[in-house]
This record gives sequence, C-alpha cells and structure tokens, in this order.
Amino acid sequence: RSAAQRTAERGFHTTFVHRASDDFYEVLGVKKDASAPEIKKAYYQLAKKYHPDANKDPGAKDKFLKIQEAYDTLSDASKRQSYDQYGSADPMEGMGGGPGAGFSGFGGMDDILSQMFGGAFSGRGGHGHGFTSQGEDIEASITLSFMEAVNGVQKTITITPVVHCEPCGGQGAKKGAKKGAKRKTCRTCRGTGQAMFKMGGFHVQQPCPECSGEGSSISSKDKCSACQGRGRVRERKTVPIDIPAGCDSGMRVKISDMGDVPADGHGPAGDLYVKVRVLPSKTFRRKGSDIYYDLQVPLTTAILGGTLRVPTVDGDVEVNIKPGVQPGDELRLRTKGVRKVNSTGRGDQYLNLNVKLPTELTSKQRELVEQLDAELTGKPRSDPAKESTESTESTDGSEQGTKEKDGFFSRIKKDFENFKKHDDK
Repeated sequence: RSAAQRTAERGFHTTFVHRASDDFYEVLGVKKDASAPEIKKAYYQLAKKYHPDANKDPGAKDKFLKIQEAYDTLSDASKRQSYDQYGSADPMEGMGGGPGAGFSGFGGMDDILSQMFGGAFSGRGGHGHGFTSQGEDIEASITLSFMEAVNGVQKTITITPVVHCEPCGGQGAKKGAKKGAKRKTCRTCRGTGQAMFKMGGFHVQQPCPECSGEGSSISSKDKCSACQGRGRVRERKTVPIDIPAGCDSGMRVKISDMGDVPADGHGPAGDLYVKVRVLPSKTFRRKGSDIYYDLQVPLTTAILGGTLRVPTVDGDVEVNIKPGVQPGDELRLRTKGVRKVNSTGRGDQYLNLNVKLPTELTSKQRELVEQLDAELTGKPRSDPAKESTESTESTDGSEQGTKEKDGFFSRIKKDFENFKKHDDK
C-alpha cells in the first residue's frame, strides 16, 4: 500500500497534552489579558514563520506544534478559562477519536490557513478537499489635487506585479522542450502535485514545495531562460484607475485581479489596492464631506447687510448677508460640500465671517463714524477743531495718538455689539 492509502485508512484524532514547562502565552508571545484578535494575529505570524515547509530549521517542526497547541487552547474561551485556572485545558475537550474531533476552538481556521499556505485543510486524515491558491494582494499610492478628489478623476499608475512567464506559459520549461520528455516525476508528491502535512491534530494539504504543485520538475538544461524555471516574472504595467468623486486622504481604491498571480498553480490573481493622498487647498478646508471657507465681510456690509460673491467647489455663488452680523458668525450653504463616496448625497459648505475693519480713516469718514457713534450711544459729538489740535500734537512720536486710535476702534466694536442687541430687542 502507498503512504497515502495508509494515511487514509487509519484516520487521525486530536489530543491535548499539557506541557508543564510551556506557558502558552509565552509560546505565542502575548500577554495573559490578550484579546482574541491579538492571539489570532500572533498565531498567524508565528505559524507562517515556523511552518515546516517555509522553515527548514530542524527545530521548526517542534516549535510549530507548540504554537499550534497553544493557539488551540487559547483560542477557545472555555479551554482558555480552564487553562488560566488550573494550568491545563480540560482533558476531555476535543478527546474524541472520530475524524474531525476537537475542532471547536478553531473558528476561522480555514481562512487563516488559506491565507498562510495557499491551500485548504481537512480534519479527516487522507480526505482533504481540493483547493485553489490565490495570489497576493499588492498596494500602490497616488497623490491628487484637492479638486481632483472632490470631482473624481481618472488616473494611471505604474505597478510591477508577479505574472505568468509569457515565453513558457508559466510552466517553467523553455520553448521547444517536449512535454513529459524533459520533465521528471516529482519524488516528493509522486506526481500528484499535492503534499499532505500533519500539523498538530489535523492535516493540511497544499502544493508540493518540491515541484510547486506541478507534479514534475524540470531539468536545469530545459528551464526557461526568461524565468529560470520558476514560471513567474515581474512585469511593469500601466493601469488606469477611476477615482470616485469625494475621495479623501487615507481611502483605498480596489482594483480586482490586478495583484500577483499565485506562486503555485493557476489560481486567480490577487487584488490591487491604491491608497489615496489628497493635497490641501489654498482656498478651502475640508472635514469629511463638508467644506469650510473664511469670508471677509466689509464693515459697511456687516452693518447694513448686502450681497457677497462666495467661491464654492462648484463655482461662485451670491450670498445674502443680513444687517448686524458679528465677527465669528457662521453661515451654512446646504449641499455645497463634497459628494459622499458611493452615494448621491453631498456635504455642506460653512462660511466663517470675518468683519474687516478699516485701518485708516479720512476726516470725512471719521466725522461720519462719529455721527454714527453719537446716534447709537447718545453721547454728544466731540469738537472737530479740538480733535484736530489733539491729533496734530500727537504726531510728535508720543503714544497719545495710538491710544486714542485704539480706543476709537474699540468703541466702534462695542457700538456694533450694542446696535445688535438693540436690534434684537
């Protein structure tokens, strides 16, 4: 009987053996209060590192089995509780002798193993189901201007994914080599292209590491010169990418089947993920789908009201300013923000009002403002001649003119606030 037949007949069962010298938390390199995702992540990394197929170190296999045993216990809530309390998982847990027993603690294991080893696994010795390996995902990045991200744009990026070697069709044999005549049956898998590995309490079936799942190997003289018999090469490609309107920094755009092809077999390629970076605007500020803009409002418009022209991402619009607006007031322009990704909705645009005060006044302007001041506060007007004399005397470099000027504009601001309160009443 063949080795495969003997394995299929005897089946297997899982048994948990406690090793007093091994702390499962230390084996996985996690803290005792580690969460389930943290334990799963640590197991994933260690299992990939010490898998016998990837690590040829003599002690890798034993290390891998310890890692598997630790994860088997700590990934199951009841077993972990028993282990924390007694230093050992319940010996009755997973002790059944039937095929596939003891898998209650391996939620999501199929996904983990598929990601790590490109294959599928079975809890029944010698009866593993077939699998299709998938290529790795790849990443790229792209930088957009502010308006390109707002409106959406089509760009092109350059990538170098792993592809099947074109001259040999991904087979690794040079062109002209007779099929079968130049290849030898793989001794490891005996031509099946599949190898079965026992890991802990279950079997894993994956492509044979010796022949890369082909079932045969190529002699050095018949290897394809383009790929050196690997059947895979990196190829430079220019890929068009559609950036949706409303895209923002940190978002990723997915392009299916543009990643690496599988290292073994002929499964589907991985995906391409393009990370977006958006440059800031000199005019607007953005928070999510909302736009913010600082609007400078002339003094007379703030007092009397009026209409101002305001830029938006769709172009300029006319905005009505009510009389008596104050510095720091905010206006909202509905649906004038950024389009929400994969939605017909839009954000809003907010206008932060900054009232612009004049830094210098002519004598006529000053007289008019004083009239307004007297009207609003009920104070008598000052003598223009006296004011002129005081202004002349303060030009000798003293601080009097500056203080008077500061007091004047402070008074103007207070008058506006009083006017607003009076108007509200």
